[in-house]
Amino acid sequence: MSSSQNEISILILEGESNFFQSVVNCLSQIKRVSIYLLLNKKHSEIRYSRKLLNVSYYPKAESEKEWIATINGEINKYKIDIIMPTDEFGIETIIKNKLHKTDYSKLPILSSLKSFNIANNKGLLAKHLLKHAIPCPKTFFYSKNELLENIIPNYPILIKPTKDSSGGKGIFKFKNFAELKNHLLSNKFSCDFIIQEFIKGYDCGCNILAKEGEIKAFTIQKGSLWDDSPFSHQIGLVFLYEQQVYNIVEKLIKSLNWSGVANIDLRFDERDRSFKVLEINPRFWGTTEASEIAGVNFPYLYALLSLNEEFKIPKYKHVKFLSLLGLKKTVKMNRFFIFNWSFIFSKTPIKYYMNDPLPFLFIIFNKIKTLIIL
Repeated sequence: MSSSQNEISILILEGESNFFQSVVNCLSQIKRVSIYLLLNKKHSEIRYSRKLLNVSYYPKAESEKEWIATINGEINKYKIDIIMPTDEFGIETIIKNKLHKTDYSKLPILSSLKSFNIANNKGLLAKHLLKHAIPCPKTFFYSKNELLENIIPNYPILIKPTKDSSGGKGIFKFKNFAELKNHLLSNKFSCDFIIQEFIKGYDCGCNILAKEGEIKAFTIQKGSLWDDSPFSHQIGLVFLYEQQVYNIVEKLIKSLNWSGVANIDLRFDERDRSFKVLEINPRFWGTTEASEIAGVNFPYLYALLSLNEEFKIPKYKHVKFLSLLGLKKTVKMNRFFIFNWSFIFSKTPIKYYMNDPLPFLFIIFNKIKTLIIL
């Protein structure tokens, strides 16, 4: 994959994010990688992980400049080769504060702030998709002075926050105008939102690593199992290849001149048999480990690309995957699945925790301790 096998030291910035553990699990599969972690939760169980060479604790910074200074201190102290933000906050902050970095060689490849903002905002993204003729759902931009009867011709529809809707948070479906009007009148909205047509079909996702609009690695997945909450994320999936999905994502990534990782959600429209872009998660994603199991280690490749180490676009296996929640739900539906050890130890995150049990055991211990105290 890489011509050089020198050790790479990587500093993961957000030990509190929902995605850092997946990134750690992926990087830990590569012997030449040394993993350092920066967090502000002093008693996190992750400090017991043997996957990490060092865990540094700092109280939550009061400003972006202070956080950047802390990162610079860690880079110098541990001779870090590359830093790796995992969530929207870290990526956006690093992009905005490039001028405060003492050594640009330690930065991962990053998109422009303009492209990041488009990807991170469903309203801006919808306008971008329309501008570049990229397939997407019909989207309506509502203002309080408009009559909804005039802008939405067909139902059902969805209301979506323009930002921070991971796991389906803040997304609502309405069958008719009366339901929508009642919702708008009875709720005070703390954020902007868009109204989109509901597409009858199924969800599909494309994960990518790109540099200046050119895709360097990708996987495509179709959801097979979901959490019980509405519009929740996938907890079970199968990898596949779909040419139409790749063509759409390739056009999207070029239009943004994207650099870095991203997870693109699409929806297959049964009416015209086409895929449409729903949103972009401009960060690592909850099933990053699944891609590693399928053969594409996105965090490692991100580090290589940022360090200008060459690699070929990897091929991925068309395998099935269950997250821990997916495994729990599957066993609940079929208790005999617990005996499918071959699948459980190779196609779920269990394999990562078997080699690093201490953090998991401390989580269980703390839960038991809490129950005893109560």
